[in-house]
Amino acid sequence: MPRPLKILKSIVEEDPSATHDRINELLGETIGVAEESLRHLATCLNVLTNKDRASEADQSIVDLGVRLWNDFRAANSLIRAGLYLQAMMMERDAIEIMVLTEYLHTYPDDSRAWWKAETLRERRRFSINELKDKVKDGKEWKAVWDWLSAYIHPNGQATPVYATSKPFYGHYLYLGGFYHPGSIATFFQIQLSMCIQFLQSFISWYKDELTFPTELQRKIEMLEEVYHNQTDRLKERARSRQKAIDEVIEVTRLPKEEVIKMFKYLDTLP
Repeated sequence: MPRPLKILKSIVEEDPSATHDRINELLGETIGVAEESLRHLATCLNVLTNKDRASEADQSIVDLGVRLWNDFRAANSLIRAGLYLQAMMMERDAIEIMVLTEYLHTYPDDSRAWWKAETLRERRRFSINELKDKVKDGKEWKAVWDWLSAYIHPNGQATPVYATSKPFYGHYLYLGGFYHPGSIATFFQIQLSMCIQFLQSFISWYKDELTFPTELQRKIEMLEEVYHNQTDRLKERARSRQKAIDEVIEVTRLPKEEVIKMFKYLDTLP
């Protein structure tokens, strides 16, 4: 006989405020590092808008930079709400934007073609698959993009829960966010590292063309140092707390042999 769905899945809705508080407590000082990196990126974009004799490439970088800032902010907020799959979507978009921005800075003459693209063929030339071989670290970013895509696309991996949290039979499906320390640390670090890397690239691109606020470059360098320190601590906290959660699951789940026995019994029923 068909096995009842309720044996296999359970729908759970956690308290959003409690989930948010637990995640913020885990993230700790990395939240401040992320906020500071976003402030510095906003400063850089504002400086570029005041550039004399700005080119079409500069205009493209401002527009893409704003979209990138919003991706980082959205991913940041979604992770802190426990919505990891949605955060991954924002991070994948951010990778596409970073690769395209790097390409348009490297090949500024193509900025006009990007702005004026009217056909599908013209737009495709700016896809990450086309650009990965033409920009710095393009292949590495494409590998991360592919990894995120494996979860985002509706396939066997695209599930709102993760393998380490699944019992031998049945697992929770969450309405809204939920607390999963391993995912929190991984995806918060991804959006934060991208923001800091883009800041470094931006300063490098325009160091001879723009006048940045005094000490901005030094602040960004110091931010990178703090980033490594705080994310190392975050990963250790997440590893410890995830281990504790997994141990609870291990002792409360049915033994695999019992699950097999139960399913075999169900198969004998009319």
